[in-house]
Amino acid sequence: MLKSPLFWKMTTLFGAVLLLLIPIMLIRQVIVERADYRSDVEDAIRQSTSGPQKLVGPLIAIPVTELYTVQEEDKTVERKRSFIHFWLPESLMVDGNQNVEERKIGIYTGQVWHSDLTLKADFDVSRLSELNAPNITLGKPFIVISVGDARGIGVVKAPEVNGTALTIEPGTGLEQGGQGVHIPLPEGDWRKQNLKLNMALNLSGTGDLSVVPAGRNSEMTLTSNWPHPSFLGDFLPAKREVSESGFQAQWQSSWFANNLGERFASGNDTGWEKLPRV
Repeated sequence: MLKSPLFWKMTTLFGAVLLLLIPIMLIRQVIVERADYRSDVEDAIRQSTSGPQKLVGPLIAIPVTELYTVQEEDKTVERKRSFIHFWLPESLMVDGNQNVEERKIGIYTGQVWHSDLTLKADFDVSRLSELNAPNITLGKPFIVISVGDARGIGVVKAPEVNGTALTIEPGTGLEQGGQGVHIPLPEGDWRKQNLKLNMALNLSGTGDLSVVPAGRNSEMTLTSNWPHPSFLGDFLPAKREVSESGFQAQWQSSWFANNLGERFASGNDTGWEKLPRV
């Protein structure tokens, strides 16, 4: 058998395959190491700046205490429950100008973006009719804006509601916490008039920038100097222009498409991390 030409041909072929596998394995190891290092670089940039940002809001949180009765052993017992009613805007417009800069570590580069966002929201007071009941008591309302990573919140222009400047506070103001800001509404009978909110803020991050279309009708326009955008999310832009100098894109969404009105219904767990986004 050892003198068989076929045996030596097979042995030679097997040896050649083994020799070829050695450089392939070495190249594969280099690729894996570089991929791991690139991931480490991205993590380092994210840890030193801020991570992906998901903007939820503005929406108005209204603390509600409701009295109700139940039957227990042939008698009526009064109970009380407390929850947050979220008053969502009729229209939400987000206009953003984004500047993307590259950060280099070793042979790898990562991107950090800075966005100047203008937010305009209109709230229809007729949507609160269900809260006008004698067994319901309302607490002090506040405007909520949630983000993915609060470290990316930069300059925030004083928000205005119906032309009145308001004070902005850190944190969402909600019991479940969350990162963002909240804006207490001023004293007064705010339930008797529509509210118009105008505000602007600078938001920085790495990776994704997404916005939850919380308005009954929502529009977002983003202009950026980044020429390689990835349009992800639950809704693609209705219009987009991409060139070597950057891109401009516009998104539109409504409750008919995203069902956000139902998801923010009183007493429901909104699960904000799962909300649809553009």
